[in-house]
Formats: sequence, C-alpha cells, structure tokens
Amino acid sequence: MQIVKETGYQPNAIARSLVNKQTLVIGVMIPDIGNDFFSPMVRGIEQVVSQFGYSLFLAITEGKLEKELKYLQLFQEKQIDGVVLSGVQYQEHIRKFAKESGIPLVVVGQEFSAHQIPSVDIDNVKAAYDATRFLLEKGHERIALISAPLIDRSAGRDRYEGFLQAMREAGVAVRDAYLIEGDFSPNSGYESMRQLCGVEVRPTAVFVATDRMAVGALNYLLDHGIGVPEEMSLIGFDDIELASLVRPAMCSVHIEPMQFGSESGKLLLALLKDEMTNTRITIPHRLIIRQTIKTLNK
Repeated sequence: MQIVKETGYQPNAIARSLVNKQTLVIGVMIPDIGNDFFSPMVRGIEQVVSQFGYSLFLAITEGKLEKELKYLQLFQEKQIDGVVLSGVQYQEHIRKFAKESGIPLVVVGQEFSAHQIPSVDIDNVKAAYDATRFLLEKGHERIALISAPLIDRSAGRDRYEGFLQAMREAGVAVRDAYLIEGDFSPNSGYESMRQLCGVEVRPTAVFVATDRMAVGALNYLLDHGIGVPEEMSLIGFDDIELASLVRPAMCSVHIEPMQFGSESGKLLLALLKDEMTNTRITIPHRLIIRQTIKTLNK
C-alpha cells in the first residue's frame, strides 16, 4: 500500500474485467434524456446499481433505428454486464440481441413477456380504463381519444384498448371521428385537437394518451377561445411536472418514473445474480384530479 501511494498506481479496469469476467457497467438505452419520464428513470437505475459498484453506459438513440443498432453492437463489444432498454420497439434487432448476446436484458415501459424478456411497466390497459371511466362518471359520453402511436404496445395499443373497454362496458358508442392517433409530440396533440374541434358534433371530453400531447391539445383549445373545462374537459397521462404548472392545471394519470428505474435496476441485479423470481413488475398508478374536467348534468 505504501508503494501504491508513492507511485500513484491506478488499477487497470480492462485487465481486471478480463480476470473477473465483469466490467461493472450497465448499458441503458433511451430515446431522449430531456424527456420528463426518461431522465428520472435513469436516475432511479443509477441510484440502485451504483450501490453495488456498477456504472452506467448511457445510449441516447433519438428514436433512430441506426443508433439502436450501433449501441447494441457497442454493448456487446464492450462486454457490459447487463442492459436496460426503454422507448424501443420490439423488432428483429432486439430479438437477436436478446437471444445471441448472452447479456441480461430488462425492458422498461413496455411488455415483452411473450419473448421471455423481463419487464417493468404499469398496467396500461387498466390505467386508461380508469381515466376513461372517470370521465364517464362525470357525465361525459361524447369522449374522444388522442392515442399514442398504435405501433407502441404499452402507450399506444394498451391505452387504446383500456379506453375502448371502459366505453363498451358503459354501453357508450365510440365514434370513428373521435379516434385520433398522435405521435407523442405536443404538436401532434395540437393538430389532433384541431381535427376533433372540426367534427360536426364536438366531443365534450378528450382522453389524451400522454401529457406532452395533452399540453399541445390544451394549447389549441386556449388559442381558439374554447373554455377548459367549461366547453371541453381534458385528461392526460404520465403526470409530468408541466401538467401541474399549466393553467388550468391538468388532470392526469400519475406514474413514478424513478420507481420504474429503481425496480428495473433491482430486476437486472437479480438477473445478474441468477436470483430472479419475477419476470414482470407492475408499477401502481393513480388519477390526479385538477382543473380540466367538468361534471355534466346527466
């Protein structure tokens, strides 16, 4: 130890990894670090895995397939110990990586259990059902949906199905003109609301599958003098910080991004130790009621 102090010796991490067969690095792939979900999720992962000596290799793909492919290759080349994926579509390159790399893999915010990939998510069908049911209980029947892209299993198809389930159970017909598919962006929420406000019989309430789109939808209503909630009720999903800051403050389905991260970190550590007992973890959700929903007289 005296010689170490005198020489300023630093261990060679690469050489150590060759001996231990561990790099103590976790790969995390997300599309956007500035997003209100992904940033706290990454913090949640880091807080858990750092306690066990792991560091993060953060891959930001911007939702581009070529970047996903590049980073998956880098994960293998650098022999990282495990991977957390979020915001990716289950396509051939993910299936191939999961099958051939031998690297433990956890998916966040989506559900790939049919492909035997452990996941952390909420019950998106139930959450969307609860949001729609709340609008129905407030007397609304002309309810529209601005969905996330339906190619996305969790935010898209599952929330779409939850909306339809609530409407069918209540015996309320769903008008084709009230179903608009967005693309996650505030601008798509703005344009989707433009379409909804242009139909012959305007809806009285809109369920929007993400808060980012809901903020865009709210902006359209405010820009065109349509009162919220006096003329149009609105409920979003995710309960990002902006939902509570806009005026009127927006109702939303609340989830905990850091909990997604911490639970995915714990699940990956269990995989690394061969101690995994649960391949799917479901995060709870709840409705946050603010100022954008009006009760109609039945």
